[in-house]
Amino acid sequence: MDSNTAVRNLGIGLAVVGIILLVGYAFYNILTMESNLILKLSLAAIILGIIIALLSLIKERIGTNDTEIERKY
Repeated sequence: MDSNTAVRNLGIGLAVVGIILLVGYAFYNILTMESNLILKLSLAAIILGIIIALLSLIKERIGTNDTEIERKY
């Protein structure tokens, strides 16, 4: 592994951790603020749905192998 790959992986890792913390903080604030229960439940369902969809796409992308045939000229 060269230094560019390590730095790129570090950057991606930090970005993912930052996004997770931001979404978690927003989720916490939404659930603790005083508002209608329907609003809280609908926003929680939207956020959880997006997270589940993204995790599903990531799992699918990791699970599939590249089946493209390399052409030799």
